[in-house]
Amino acid sequence: MSAIVRKARHGDEEGIHNSHMTSIQEVCSKDYTPEQIAAWGGRSFNLDQKRNLIDNHHVWVVESDGKVEGYGLLFVSESQFEIGGLYFTPKVLGLGLGKKIIDEMKVVAKSLGAKEIFLSSTKTSKKFYEKQGFHQYDEDDVSMIGGVPVEGHPMKISV
Repeated sequence: MSAIVRKARHGDEEGIHNSHMTSIQEVCSKDYTPEQIAAWGGRSFNLDQKRNLIDNHHVWVVESDGKVEGYGLLFVSESQFEIGGLYFTPKVLGLGLGKKIIDEMKVVAKSLGAKEIFLSSTKTSKKFYEKQGFHQYDEDDVSMIGGVPVEGHPMKISV
């Protein structure tokens, strides 16, 4: 099976959303409650929101057989660099694509003057991020998604 990483473009919005929801429902589900998965992984598609991300931030997609099977999002605002998402469907999980996108994010962030990249990791991805050199720098945090608390781990890496 072949998969490629490329910059996101208009037309990828629904694929980004669907791969994100699939990843939560099928990959993160082992680490979160059914209530958390339903709220977090059952959100509706919003074209304008996804288009805004593509137009104003750095978004990569993983494409396999012409279908978006994952994405990575790097928010850049002022002097803050934050990974806002890195999600893959089971079809492309474990192929080294997460590392490839993280490496691309580091290059972009460094070229824009970043000293560090931040993120809030899922329970599911914490070990992956640690292997990439990230470390937890603060107490676990909680995001309210659809009225349901979802735990995360604040992490960062120097670039």
